[in-house]
Amino acid sequence: MAILGRTAATPATEDLDGDGRIDSRDDAIRSGTSTTSIGRAQVDERVAAQRRLEERTAAQRGLEEQTAAQRGLEERTAAAEQAAAGEVATPVVTGPRPRASLVATLSLVVGVASAITVLTGVLAGPGVALGLIAAFLGIGGMAATSRRHVAGKSDAILGMLLGIGAVVVGVMTLTGAWTWLTGDTNQVMRVHDWLAARLPWLFPSS
Repeated sequence: MAILGRTAATPATEDLDGDGRIDSRDDAIRSGTSTTSIGRAQVDERVAAQRRLEERTAAQRGLEEQTAAQRGLEERTAAAEQAAAGEVATPVVTGPRPRASLVATLSLVVGVASAITVLTGVLAGPGVALGLIAAFLGIGGMAATSRRHVAGKSDAILGMLLGIGAVVVGVMTLTGAWTWLTGDTNQVMRVHDWLAARLPWLFPSS
């Protein structure tokens, strides 16, 4: 039975325990040595595979760092060339484009209309009303342009100033504070006569 056991389990061919005989003890020692060698080989193979993986990872990381450094060098070179050529890159502004405020635009339009109406003399009353509307629209336009991406603050301010000026001039005209502009003065006809006397080709029917 011992011979069969040694034959099935790769029997030992030398005296491993030093007792002068080749027996089952030598077979057991040989089997344990073989198992230990196999386990050690497996461990060594795992360690080698781990090392190969670490080497590949390190090589890939080094390649990525080299690529990033090369890209940064190219970008710095391009920026230096643009700066040398006087072509400074303009940063691109992202976000919604600013839009003009409708209230601010209306304030400017009504303010100009009120100023012209008041200066006619005979339309000083309607001009004062238009001036008040322009002033309120200007205040609303300034409030609207305080939000982001809404333009037209200068239009609102100018419309409000024209409206206030039209109200002041209109009130002074209606109260007779001006000698050159009253409620009975027709500045439109005066301008018409002045143009007809100097530029008659503008009024062929006259």
